[in-house]
Amino acid sequence: MRQWLRPDEVAHALGGALPGPVLTRSVGAALGGLSVSLCLHRVGPRRPTDWQPGLSMEASSLDTLVDLLLAHRPGRADGWLSLSFDDGYRDAAEYVRSRAPRFPGVEFFFFVCPRKLETRAGFRWDAVEKRLAAGASRHEALRPLGEPHTVEAEAHRAELQGLADEPPFALVSVDEVRALAGLPNVRVGNHSNLHASPQTLSDDEAARDYRESREDFERLFGRQRDFAFPFGTPRHHFSQRHVDVLRRQGDSTIWTTEARPYRPDERRPGGVVPRFPVDGSRSPAELAGWIAARALKFRLAGSPHRF
Repeated sequence: MRQWLRPDEVAHALGGALPGPVLTRSVGAALGGLSVSLCLHRVGPRRPTDWQPGLSMEASSLDTLVDLLLAHRPGRADGWLSLSFDDGYRDAAEYVRSRAPRFPGVEFFFFVCPRKLETRAGFRWDAVEKRLAAGASRHEALRPLGEPHTVEAEAHRAELQGLADEPPFALVSVDEVRALAGLPNVRVGNHSNLHASPQTLSDDEAARDYRESREDFERLFGRQRDFAFPFGTPRHHFSQRHVDVLRRQGDSTIWTTEARPYRPDERRPGGVVPRFPVDGSRSPAELAGWIAARALKFRLAGSPHRF
């Protein structure tokens, strides 16, 4: 049977095959005056026990991707390109700290789960990796991912205690986040306390998570200007009612993982803004080709669904 490639796979393959100058021109033609935000998580080599390799990207590869995207608008320093790092890992913070001065025209976002930073309770998927490394079966290791999330209990789960201080899973400290926020082209944002897909929560639990994480964030870091939905795919992980809850609680810009560029007027207080979820296992050229293809599709399709 013939196996057809999905459109995104074709875009990745095409980007990887194009000569550098042709790829740069293609990216420029596809993007035009649109803005791009990339969503990443960790920076560094793949760990032997990492069961989600696409969430990590080598620093040198990320540098190459940034250079490639910037090449079609040399000299532009208007923040049209942003790099956004979710979850608050220390390796990502080190990348932001070292690269923000190197790329002054790029805007860097660093989204954290404030209660996890304070309690040093890590993430469930890191507990999965730790279990797999200890020899647990995949079925047993994955079990915590399917258990209910509650604001009251999440930071006190036994397998998460202290995980944020273990080297393979290290999260930044509160003071390290404050230092990042002091850099001129870095913005710190809220990523909720639970880090659960909103669609898996009751409406009351989701509202409580957004309210309490905002209170924690503002106590630690000042006004919440940006909020990134965990997981973040529109209509799959969140819906209009979750956007409405956030808007009732304040005027934060709301960030998703919808894979497309955006018009500058979409980014505003209360606006819902897309980010490209970067697969770190892809090459910079493959990712650039995918971004160009998605941008062209967006321009041809017209206005996106608005929340």
